[in-house]
Amino acid sequence: MKEINPEQCPSVVSLLAESYNPHVRYGAAMALGIACAGTGLREAIALLEPLAKFDPVNFVRQGALIASAMILIQHTDQTCPKVTFFRQLYSQVISSKHEDTMAKFGAILAQGIIDGGGRNATLGLQSRTGHTNLQAVVGTLVFTQYWYWFPLAHCLSLAFTPTCIIALNSDLKMPKIEFKSSARPSLYAYPAPLEEKKREEREKVTTAILSIAARQKRREGEKKKDDGKMEVDEEVKDDKEDAKKSASPSDKKDKKSKDEKSEKTDDGNSTAVTATKERKEPEPTFEMLSNPARVLRQQLKVISIAEGTSYQPVKDVTIGGIIMMQYTSQNEQVLVEPVAAYGPKSTDDNAKEPDAPEPFEYIED
Repeated sequence: MKEINPEQCPSVVSLLAESYNPHVRYGAAMALGIACAGTGLREAIALLEPLAKFDPVNFVRQGALIASAMILIQHTDQTCPKVTFFRQLYSQVISSKHEDTMAKFGAILAQGIIDGGGRNATLGLQSRTGHTNLQAVVGTLVFTQYWYWFPLAHCLSLAFTPTCIIALNSDLKMPKIEFKSSARPSLYAYPAPLEEKKREEREKVTTAILSIAARQKRREGEKKKDDGKMEVDEEVKDDKEDAKKSASPSDKKDKKSKDEKSEKTDDGNSTAVTATKERKEPEPTFEMLSNPARVLRQQLKVISIAEGTSYQPVKDVTIGGIIMMQYTSQNEQVLVEPVAAYGPKSTDDNAKEPDAPEPFEYIED
């Protein structure tokens, strides 16, 4: 069986993405999404961006939005710089009142796909070892028929595979092991949630004023200004004369000393701010992950077992998923403590589940 290379798909589909027929453009977009799922391929995103934003046909935009989410699943701005742009595009299309229902439906599906599995799962038609995953193929095939029946969109979950690494011993229990990720922690971290923009306050509508009333108000205002200016000018002159008499040379010296002190304190504050900026520690070049761990598909190539561990993997760690470990020490194994699953719990300690019904025979008439 020939190995599938997702990087070849954009060059094959590039002419079809510019076809005059909207159905061909839609098919080209979905082909890019399925073939390049989870890769974050920039060439594929470059073909989908004009289709998702500027295509005049709404169902073509729908397919381009869905396909972009398939490609950008579990990617951040550091691995693919267009992630934030497409996330904002999804929310913009969903919230806009002028968008067509088809484009909105595509954006809703895209927002669910890009955050599928709580951002702990990825899309792919192949297993970790490179074999075709028949379950994922069937799920994706049925998903593309959502045109005829919208609930078929849920079948795409058959193509989701969890991105994790779980180490088990010979008793199928999880021992305490650490894995080393030779990459910056922010490179494969959870993407930051989008911040909602605060709604700007609407400007108050000014009330209409009649021309006759406006003229009368102007005349009254001019009269008040003339009377007020006369009084203010007299008061200002008196205040200036009093200030000149009361001012002494000792007061002037005090003012100069205060100004010099304020300048010194300002210089001290500025140096303190620059010092705190310089004290920020640089981001570490690696990260230690405890078993079980969330490890993305593109992160597997930089994963290794921490040094000094008494466990040896039966298969290569970079494959990911469930990995069997062989214990090489004579000491007792330290296992991961089980954690109770979250869910509804009864407040009454004496409350028990009801007993199963007694067996009976059903006699058909």
